[in-house]
Amino acid sequence: MYGSEKTKAFCCNCKEVTLHKYESFSQPQKSSESKATGFFASIANALMGGEAKGDYKCEVCGTNLHTPDNLD
Repeated sequence: MYGSEKTKAFCCNCKEVTLHKYESFSQPQKSSESKATGFFASIANALMGGEAKGDYKCEVCGTNLHTPDNLD
């Protein structure tokens, strides 16, 4: 079910099973990355690696599947 670009799931707002499309939270990164290196940079990269990268958004009403309604 998950891992594809589109999936069917129950939408809490529409109160029915609708089609949801995956949308990424992050902006496309530019080629000029920061040159932070060292101990603290490796810790920051490890901590940020576990963050959510996106969510499935209902194509009917626009509600996110996993994001709480107050954060949509």
